[in-house]
Amino acid sequence: MTEKYDAIKAALKEPALNAQMFACRFGLEVKKHRVLTNGRASRYPYPASLRSRQYNLYLNSGYTDDMIDFETAPLVGSKRAVQHLKMLEQIMIAHLHSDERLWPLSMAPAPLYQNDLEFLKTDFTKPWAQARHDYLGKKYGIAQEILGDVHVNVSLNNHLIKELYKHFYQDRYDSLTDFQNHLYFKLAQRFYLYQWLFTYLFGASPVTEDMPHSFPNDLKLPVRSLRCSNYGDDNLATEQVTYSSLEEHFQELQNYIDNGSFYNLKEFFGPVRMRRHNHDNNDLLGLLKKGINYIEFRNFDLDPLSRTGISDDTLNFLELLLLDSLVSPLPDNLAHHLVEARKRNNEVALQKPQEEADWMKTAANELMVELQTFVADFNAPREYRLALTFAQRRIDDPTLTISGQLADQIENGNLLSYGLKIANDRYTADIGYHHPLQAISDTYSDDVQRLIRAAIELGILIHLEDDKVILQVKDHQEIYQPNEQLDFTNQNVREFVLKAFPEARAFQEKQ
Repeated sequence: MTEKYDAIKAALKEPALNAQMFACRFGLEVKKHRVLTNGRASRYPYPASLRSRQYNLYLNSGYTDDMIDFETAPLVGSKRAVQHLKMLEQIMIAHLHSDERLWPLSMAPAPLYQNDLEFLKTDFTKPWAQARHDYLGKKYGIAQEILGDVHVNVSLNNHLIKELYKHFYQDRYDSLTDFQNHLYFKLAQRFYLYQWLFTYLFGASPVTEDMPHSFPNDLKLPVRSLRCSNYGDDNLATEQVTYSSLEEHFQELQNYIDNGSFYNLKEFFGPVRMRRHNHDNNDLLGLLKKGINYIEFRNFDLDPLSRTGISDDTLNFLELLLLDSLVSPLPDNLAHHLVEARKRNNEVALQKPQEEADWMKTAANELMVELQTFVADFNAPREYRLALTFAQRRIDDPTLTISGQLADQIENGNLLSYGLKIANDRYTADIGYHHPLQAISDTYSDDVQRLIRAAIELGILIHLEDDKVILQVKDHQEIYQPNEQLDFTNQNVREFVLKAFPEARAFQEKQ
């Protein structure tokens, strides 16, 4: 096995494969509450001007109508993914009322927990998803279902996967699809083993107030991350799913679906989920037959220090761990290590925000040495080196972690003042931008930005490429140049887009 990994390392140092290695695609899903400027839940309806929640690929509401779901397209590189998220947030803020804000923390503000939970239980106007909504609320309770968070979807470069299989794994796996399934599952296992480190570095839910949840009597707040602990966003203790092997993982999932324990695959709340684009969430056999083509990481609290809830550095650090997994074996006695990893994660999540266990610092530094070697061996681009520096500072000093910094902002047992200040500042910044989509204003003309903005509001698929912008509805595409000047005379931008895509009128009125 050592010889095989040495051969893989040599191949990945070749320029063609090396470039493909650092070309992971990221898709980001972010959930944030709409709150009023006093910290209460917004009772305004979901913005009607956005239309089409049943179809919109980018903007939607979550478990409650006050909760906004942002979802980016899969894009190569962390910078572009975060850039797309900034676009979506600017669009949403433009549709908020003057006394509405986007709450920047995973735990809702104290006034919401104190006054609005009964309202939020029924604040839901998507009849096509009503049955699942009611099921989850009854089983897990409103407090768990309204946690804000970030899901990070990651896929490797397809050509890279094919080359690895062709040259190194044909003797072990019967098909490319079988190899791809096991490769993605290995990445999931590696993350699971180090979930505790991500909770340490990026955990950001230290306190809550009057949250109706069964915390142990001896748990004293603040902690590092309530959401990432066993008391947060998790399945029932009797419905946990193993990561010991791909086969066992999927068999347990299938059993829970077959016996009615899980509504569908998306009820599995583990830290990593195996996914395939546009696939039936109950057809696990079909998923494996067609092939896992991305994995979804669910372990990230909203980062209030980052404008959109997650930073480039966070994504680059995650990518480094996954890429290092391509050339690193999993530990012997894996099942034991996975059990210990879950215990470690819960321990780290429930630590005081500015504390750090000795075992954790030792283990974190050992991994950092490994990742530093990986970066040097494969001549990783500068942003990955910066991500390691960013992480190392937090390992050296827990007061620099997100929760470590939040601990200094707690007043009267909550983060209400801090969260509202951030929310107000970002609202003011967004409505004051001079360009329709500030995040891409250096690449696209204002007219093209308006075009993209209208397309997103209407739920039309967009492809942003260096030399063109493509709008698409099913098989119908329209192509525009990045610096094109467009004629919106006698019509608004939305009408311009609907004239180009008359088929979009059929769903634009349905929320």
